[in-house]
Amino acid sequence: MIDKLYLIRQILETDEDTDIKILSILESAKENPDTENIYRIDERVAKRKKIAIEVNVCTEQTEIVAELEDISCTGAFIKMKKKIDQDKNISIIFTDSSGKKFTFAAKVMRVNHHGIGVEVDTISLSGDGDFTKFLDTL
Repeated sequence: MIDKLYLIRQILETDEDTDIKILSILESAKENPDTENIYRIDERVAKRKKIAIEVNVCTEQTEIVAELEDISCTGAFIKMKKKIDQDKNISIIFTDSSGKKFTFAAKVMRVNHHGIGVEVDTISLSGDGDFTKFLDTL
């Protein structure tokens, strides 16, 4: 039998990013109680930073205007109503407040009713150095 008290103690010791993942998992399980789902909560290499900025998410078929919720040099979460299938390759384009344009190639790693979590594959060469500076300002 699962020791629920142990689980609660472990959850209380997590950081905010992990709390968000756990909440997403619990919400998904509530939405699909009869579906067997296996989730892995892994430690991120880079800490995500909160942000609220408009982005264009491009698939082979369409371009969707959405909102970037958090970002790091390795991934991001994008709030959007239209869903994109997990494992799809996409492009993400946004312009920061100083007018610098960033373009990413990314892969959809998770999907929930709030949006999509992506893993960044590449950052446009022109924006790579500037992107690190951009993250440092957040």
